[in-house]
Amino acid sequence: MNKYTKAGLTALAGSLVAMSAAQADFTASGSAKMSYTSKNGSGDAKHTGARWGMDKDITVAGSMEMDNGWKVSTTHTLDDGAGSQSALTVDMGAMGALKYQLVDGALGIGIIDDVIPTADEETWNGITGATGRVSVGANGFNYSNNISGVSVNVGYVPAGVEADNQTGGVGTSGAGTGGSSIALSGSPMDGLTVYAGTGTKANATSVEQDDDLMTYAAVYAYGAITVGYQFSEIDTYNSVTDYDTTGMSIAYAINDNLSISYAERTVDIGGTALDEEQTGMSIGYSMGGMTIKAHNNVVDNIAGAATNDLEHMEIAVSFAF
Repeated sequence: MNKYTKAGLTALAGSLVAMSAAQADFTASGSAKMSYTSKNGSGDAKHTGARWGMDKDITVAGSMEMDNGWKVSTTHTLDDGAGSQSALTVDMGAMGALKYQLVDGALGIGIIDDVIPTADEETWNGITGATGRVSVGANGFNYSNNISGVSVNVGYVPAGVEADNQTGGVGTSGAGTGGSSIALSGSPMDGLTVYAGTGTKANATSVEQDDDLMTYAAVYAYGAITVGYQFSEIDTYNSVTDYDTTGMSIAYAINDNLSISYAERTVDIGGTALDEEQTGMSIGYSMGGMTIKAHNNVVDNIAGAATNDLEHMEIAVSFAF
């Protein structure tokens, strides 16, 4: 990894945060990811477009320490494909850390929306329309802390916030969905990690009503084997379409560099006769700054529709520099 560091920018730090004698550090890092992807749909329909793709990411990060000991950091990831991501974090030490982010990432319950182990991606990755996730959005605030060994994340997504909101600007009226949630995790014994989360999210059809979210999970590692179980529930305000999701997976570390995994998720959708069935197989191999990963996900009865089945296969190689 190439790093470019500059320290002692007291004038700049003072002009930005009205502090004196501040010390600021800046780093630049990057990665390159190239993939081959195959997608098949219901009735053996195939995507005939180009299957090669590439991510081009460059991350610029800066940090400084205030006179009271709090640490302020910011990251900006430039991505010409998915849009630039930004985050600003104030670490208050024992009082926890507060972050505001835009574009990408998880907040609150979204941090634990799918924690069952995998060697690459989750079972729903690459599948348009796959359901059952309890995420509330990526644009907003997250407060994190560790209290007596319990990790706490509290997320808040303001209604109307948009990924391209600049300072001095406002979001489009009614755009986006607001919500708040909390996620907890801890290790009551060696090898075992338990998770629990709850929250609310503005209903997609009625911004004055909220949907209730809940999830709990357990992941246990013993030697080279890691197994996981997770249950999630989304109760819509009118109870017309509720989602109960059960997921299980097993991962095996063949050696320090090579891992494989298999996962299943079933989404029981209220008002439909069929469950959405998700399965995924993954493999990952790392060597220095190079990583090779592959996964094959199949989802049957997407959103409870018998005629909606999709398969996503992806092989990717990435380099960090």
